[in-house]
This record gives sequence, C-alpha cells and structure tokens, in this order.
Amino acid sequence: MTLLLAVAGSAQAAYTATPNDWACTNKVGGSWTHGRAPSGCDASAFGPDSFVRGNYAGVIFNDAATSLTVERQRYMQSMYPVIRDASDRYLRSRKPAVSARELEAFQRGTYALLRQETFWSHYRDAQLSTGQPYVLKMMRGDSGHGHGMMQVDDRYHFVQLQEGKGWNMMQNFTYAIDIYYAAWEAAPAACLGGVTAPTGTTAQVDEYWRGRARSAWSAYNGGPTKVCRWQNTADANVAKDNGYRDNYDNRLWLPDVANLNQAAGIDVACLMDNGPSCPVPAGGTVEAGKLLLVGSAACVLNGSTLECVDDVRDAACLAGRAPFAEGSITQVYVSQTAGFSRVDHNRHQLCRAQVPGLQSLASAIATLKPLDLRSAPDGMVLGQAPAGTYQVLDFMVSGATQQTRLYRIRALVNGVLTDGWIDAGTAATHASVAVGAAPAGAGVIAYAGDWVKVVPNLNMRATPGGTLLVAIPAGTPVQVKEVFGTASANNLYYRLEYTHTDGVLREGWIFAGNLYPTSTLANWAVPAAAPDATKPALCPNGTRYDAHLRQCMSTSQTYGPFTAAAVQACLDAGGGAVCTANRATVVEGVALALPIWPKALAAVANGNGDCPRGATRSAAHRFHCTEAVVRNGTTETDVFGPFGSALVNACLTRGGAPAACRSNRWPAATFLALQP
Repeated sequence: MTLLLAVAGSAQAAYTATPNDWACTNKVGGSWTHGRAPSGCDASAFGPDSFVRGNYAGVIFNDAATSLTVERQRYMQSMYPVIRDASDRYLRSRKPAVSARELEAFQRGTYALLRQETFWSHYRDAQLSTGQPYVLKMMRGDSGHGHGMMQVDDRYHFVQLQEGKGWNMMQNFTYAIDIYYAAWEAAPAACLGGVTAPTGTTAQVDEYWRGRARSAWSAYNGGPTKVCRWQNTADANVAKDNGYRDNYDNRLWLPDVANLNQAAGIDVACLMDNGPSCPVPAGGTVEAGKLLLVGSAACVLNGSTLECVDDVRDAACLAGRAPFAEGSITQVYVSQTAGFSRVDHNRHQLCRAQVPGLQSLASAIATLKPLDLRSAPDGMVLGQAPAGTYQVLDFMVSGATQQTRLYRIRALVNGVLTDGWIDAGTAATHASVAVGAAPAGAGVIAYAGDWVKVVPNLNMRATPGGTLLVAIPAGTPVQVKEVFGTASANNLYYRLEYTHTDGVLREGWIFAGNLYPTSTLANWAVPAAAPDATKPALCPNGTRYDAHLRQCMSTSQTYGPFTAAAVQACLDAGGGAVCTANRATVVEGVALALPIWPKALAAVANGNGDCPRGATRSAAHRFHCTEAVVRNGTTETDVFGPFGSALVNACLTRGGAPAACRSNRWPAATFLALQP
C-alpha cells in the first residue's frame, strides 16, 4: 500500500497540481515485499546513475538476482544498519540529551514508517519487460506522486524534489524525517493511551511511546489534523493506521535482518549532510554560459543565482534571464549547486515575459494562413489546420535566439477534430503567421466569461493553490473571470466571484485540472449554461475584455487605466499627448474618463508580461496585478481588475462612486474591503 505525504508547516511548499506519474519514465511494477514495492521509475530523471552507484551500491535491490528471497535478505541486511545509524544520528542531533528509551521508540517508529510506506524500498535495478536491460529505478508510489522510501509527495514538495529530496536516498530520509519528528514532538495527550508521561510500569511506558509513534505517523501520512486518526473508526484511512500499528507491534522488518549490529556499508553521515566530501558524479561544472540540467529542471546561472524551469522543453525561455550556448546541456548534481541561490520560474509567466508576442495558455489566436498540424512539436504531419481562430492548449518555444512559437490547438482535419501542434513563426515572422484574437465559440478550456459547473466539491483559495477560503459544493455553476497556468503540467486555475451558502461574496481560485501530458479537465469543472448576464469584467461600450492583455479593447484601440511604467514607455515610444490624456467613454451607462491608446502603441508600452509593465501579482490581493503609487506623498497600492459584475455591485452597495467602481483599477483599500 503506497501512501501520501501531505503535511503543513515550514516543510510544506505551495500546492502544485502535478499529474499522475509526473517525470516518471519506463515505469515498472513490483511486489509488496522488502525492496520491491511498486512502482519504480527511471532514477536518472532526477540525477545521474553514476552518483547512486558510487554511493549506494550496497542498498540497490537487484531484480536480476537468481533468488529474490535471498536478495531480499541481503538488501534488508544492508538497509537496516543504514536506517539505524541515520535515525540515531538524526534524533541525537535534535535532542542531544535524548534518553535511550525514547531513542529506541523513535527508531522503532521510523522502521515501522518505512515498512508501512514502501516496504523499505528506494533503489532497484529492474527491467521494463523480459529481454530488456536492467535499469536503475527509484521508488514511486501513490500514482507516482510519492517519491522514494519516505514517499515525499510532489504535489506538496515540488521544488524540494527537483533538488534531489526524493532521488537521493539519504536526502529523502533527512528531509522527510523532519516532518515525522515534528509530529512526534507535537503528539497530544489524547493520542497517548491515557499515559501523559513516560513513567510508571514497563507496560505504561511502552504504551506512551507506542502512542507517540502512532500519532506521529498519522500526522505524517494524513496531515497535522489527523493525529489520533485511528481512534475514529469511520475514517477512510483507519486501516492504514492499523497497518502501521501492526508493523510497530510485530517489528515485521526483522525476519529479513539477521545481524542487528552489522556496520553500515555507506557513508551515512556524509550523505545525510549532503557534504562536500561525498563522492560526486562525473558531471559538468556550474558556470555561466551553459544550459544546466539539475535533476529534472533546466537552469542557467545568472550571477550567483540559478534560474530554472521545471522541464527542459522550456529552456529557450531562460535565454532572456542569462545567455547560454545552444545545442548542448550539461548535467550537474544538486550538491554542486549548494553555493548558489535558486529561483524556480513558472513557465507560463517566464516564457510570456521573455518571448514578445507569445500567446498565453487558454487565450485565442487567429492563424493567418493554413498551417501544418503535427502530432508533436517535431512530429509527423496530421493534416492542415485551416486559417481561423483557435484556443492555445499548450505552447513551446524552440531556439533561444530564433524563438519559434509552437502552439497546440484543436483543429478540424479531414472532418475530424484533432489535437496537434502548429509552427506559428519565429521572432521575426510570428506577426504574419498567428496573432492574438477574440474567442470564437467554445474553447476546450473555459474563456473569461464562460460558466462551468464544478464536478466534485472544490476548494476555493485566495491564490492558485493558496489559502483555503471555502468549499464550493459539487454541481455549483460559477463564472470564470481569469485562467492561470502553472508548471510544465499546465495546471489550470480559474478565478471566480462566488457567493457561498453563508451569503458572503468572495473572490478566489479553484483548481480546474491538468492539460499536459493528458487532460483531466472533465474531472474538475465542465461547461455549463449561463444562468444570468453576469460579466467577468466591465468594459466601455463597443469594446471587449481581452483576458490575455488584461484590458478592454476595440478593433483598433486599447482602453486604460495604464500603469505609470506603461505611461512612461508610451512617452518614450513617441506617443506624445495621447499617453497622458483622458478621453470620455461610457461603461454601463456611466460616464468615465480613461486614457485610450492605439493598440500597437499599447502593446509596446504594456510589455508582454503576465501583468502590465510595472505591476506584479500580489498574494495579498487575491493574486491580482498590483502597482505601487504615490498619492499626497504617501505610497499606496492599486489593484488592477478584472472586477466582475458581482464585485462592482458590492462596491456600489458600499457607497463607491459609480464611475470609480466601474474602472479597471481600484485602490487596495477598496478591493480588500470587499474580501472577507
């Protein structure tokens, strides 16, 4: 039984909606025996095999062994002293004065954790099928989300796994045992069998430490709210707690360990510390001017900072951060990067900012001529996609200098709707091949203004993957105001305005599924009929809201408000008085004065970033774009829309001026006053 590590606190990163079997290549099965728990994926996806074989040779299970029973015993005899020494060293470092009784209980709890999670499985030489070569695999459980013997979950610890906390066995142990230890220390008295101190009879002391171990594992496996989970017999996961209890009580790892005092065959201390004295793989050096493969991430060195994206297919987008030689990639081990700070970019924001004119995921493009539709970016031709309007279902940029834009679309080819890739031109030619456009018909992904019905109960959060606000009941129709993508898996989030069953209006985000490598949208939110005429954003008469550019537009003009940086860029581009002038317009029958610029000038002035030039996303403002402004000598924050009908009506109800509430820019105080 493979389990999930889902915890809160300092060890938990923001949620990343990775798909099943993310970065899992050549997956193999196994058996629920020591060292062979299913499943395994190529370890080389996260680091070089040379490092593993150089440092962990004795603790790799060999599927090619003549007798798997004998191999299992050999493997466990090698693994036991490693975990014995690692758990001893860890607890003594955290509690130098730890008692022998607590140390024994903590180690026993750790051994039980390993057996319950993965049957002590981490590295294994296995073959994909009969006749195939044996390849080094790493333990992957829970549909591929759990990494390594400690089952660190890629949805909650995405960056750390790219840093080797799943692949490198002792780093996997050290990172995860921190979480177990925190739960061990926090175990409440209610979980300790009525014994509140390790005193009394031998049986009472044993029960105290047993309860502490069970509490720690329940929290480790289910999160900090699940301590004492086994006491709730109605909990769906109580069987897991009972399994852990059985492992703890019966020490089910011991039958395969003959000598409890055997010395460890690897350098436990060095590998736990990720120390410079540990052998390092034969790899390249971390230096500027190179494209680096660090685990599964592509990185460049910009000064003393590694700037990375989580998949090498987006490497071209890093060229704007730091130049590198095209045509080769240098693999380096994560320990070689210890002296550098690291920034992990969201591909959707990075590529858009670095590649002028690149259209964002879920936006609409108009192709200006028929284009070959291919099965993959460099795949076979499936047919021709006629000139027309399409939704961007994925994107890729090829060539750091040439910047060829490749879009995945759904087109009618030979009478059949077919998903495939088009070449939308280079930095020099893209404007004559495909341009941003207004949506035409329904998209595979919801457009701003579309209505969807949530399929399961869905958590609405303050930011994509952020703080929980409320749970939206299954079947509820909601209007999409904005679409935001994260990571190489194209995790989709929808911005909503939603009035909950408590009668309170909230703005926030729901997860809407993955698009890459396969779509899961139908599992989260499906198209629904519009129940009313609610608008996702308010625009002047005769214009539409462009979700990609985040502004109202007519066929020839772009309507403000604009950021101060965009105004300056407009002036620098020779826009003159038009950059600062306000012109009369009407929104829902209310007169407004707004700057109105020619579209081409606005495109240059605003830039191609995820936010307009000079503005940034703010987690404190529901992930809207915000800008710092100075009014009367005081620095304040303004929040840019979209503000939909519900928020505008709430603004008016609170006494906001009719024109100000209908603007696409509000003072932060106005916006936050409407967010409970």
